[in-house]
Amino acid sequence: MTALADLQRAFQARILTHEPGIESQLLGSTRPDFDARLGAYVGGYRSRLVEALGTTYRALRATLGAAEFERRMHAYIDAHPSRHYSVRYYGAAVADLMGLPESGDAAPVLADLARWEWLLAEVFDAPDDVPLAADALAAVPPDAWGEVSFRFRASLRRFESRSNALEFWRASNELAAAPALPCTTPPVSWVLWRRGVATFFRSVDSTERLALDAAVAGESFGAICERLAACVDAEQVALRAASLLRGWLAEELIAGLRLPGEA
Repeated sequence: MTALADLQRAFQARILTHEPGIESQLLGSTRPDFDARLGAYVGGYRSRLVEALGTTYRALRATLGAAEFERRMHAYIDAHPSRHYSVRYYGAAVADLMGLPESGDAAPVLADLARWEWLLAEVFDAPDDVPLAADALAAVPPDAWGEVSFRFRASLRRFESRSNALEFWRASNELAAAPALPCTTPPVSWVLWRRGVATFFRSVDSTERLALDAAVAGESFGAICERLAACVDAEQVALRAASLLRGWLAEELIAGLRLPGEA
């Protein structure tokens, strides 16, 4: 390894992990203000990461308060060194930190809130693709419907909330008043997706959750109907399945379909 590469590695280690050893190799190391000047690089790196995390987790920052958010993000940075060239992808494990016992009774809410905001960022950054046009279904032969499966948009995400975290998210976005206290709640299922540059989300009932999860997993339309038969009256299965499919098409959740025999 060259001398320059060694110097760069040592400087990086000093900034990322506070590893000593670079000081004597830097100009001005005997000056009284040397520690402060070097500290500006070390502290500046962490400050930029905290700022980036605050952009991704705006509602979490508002809920915790700026000072407490910064304290926790510094702990996160120490425990989770950045491994990606783009700062956008830094912070995926913040929800795990929020769920630790340190958060007390608020842990489920803070963890849910962090997961929700990370999913919103994923939805927004998902690759562009083209939704399936409703008239494409007309090309499906009637006898092939039982084996048809669907390909969903790259931005589609599912979320299960078990707290009132979304009330805190709405409050931070000035869409509602803040709840009095964080609390756990019965599970609520959500679907998130993007149309153009706009992000959408809505709750789904247990029947749609069952059907959507099966469809996303690649199960055929016939298999989805069989699943619905376990929770819908037999005479309503076909109507319910068709209604769900029409809704997914209208909301532009579906990107394509696979006919029998297609890879």
